[in-house]
Amino acid sequence: MRHHLSETSGPQRLIYGLLAGLASAALPLPLVWQFRGLLGWSVGVAVYLALAWWLCERFDAQRTRERAQAQDEPSVVLFFLMLLASMACVAAIVVVMQQGKDYSGTERSMHIALSVVALIASWLFIQTIFAFRYAHRYYQEARRNEPGGPGLQFPGGLDPDYFDFLYYAHVVGMTSQVSDVQVTSREMRRLTLVHSVLSFGFNMLVLALSINVVAGALQ
Repeated sequence: MRHHLSETSGPQRLIYGLLAGLASAALPLPLVWQFRGLLGWSVGVAVYLALAWWLCERFDAQRTRERAQAQDEPSVVLFFLMLLASMACVAAIVVVMQQGKDYSGTERSMHIALSVVALIASWLFIQTIFAFRYAHRYYQEARRNEPGGPGLQFPGGLDPDYFDFLYYAHVVGMTSQVSDVQVTSREMRRLTLVHSVLSFGFNMLVLALSINVVAGALQ
């Protein structure tokens, strides 16, 4: 079982996360539905991230190549549904934070804390989804011998493993630009553009929510 959990596929991680999220949201706690939704989302994403990073930690470059070509590439529809789910979570956070103005003391602190946790989980979820997407695209282009190469050129010249793609995705997510990794194909540039624009909008929303929290705390 431990071996299975450390080598889950993309759909399996989503199913485990969904089950954990639904179980958390269904707990007999005196919570409003928005609060339950954020709790379930946070737990579900945490399970997904734990399984994804566990897999990345165990896979070297060779196993990453085999895995990225065969699995862990969700359909285009499922891929965009994940991103839409993250945006829906952000909308729920805004609603809960607005409702938090009606509470005080411990209840208000819990609303804000859960909003922050859900926001962080959503951001990490998006970067991890893109990391697996980059890995699949990289080895797909390498297999087809595209003119621009596999699409990304990592420093050192070694074949990348999953953590290299996690590094690239998180750098783009934090800065909306590339760093020491060069983009060498048109398809990878398009994917990086979508990722950077989405991350820029998400980061601006984080900043706006942070200002809202500080302003609310000073009132």
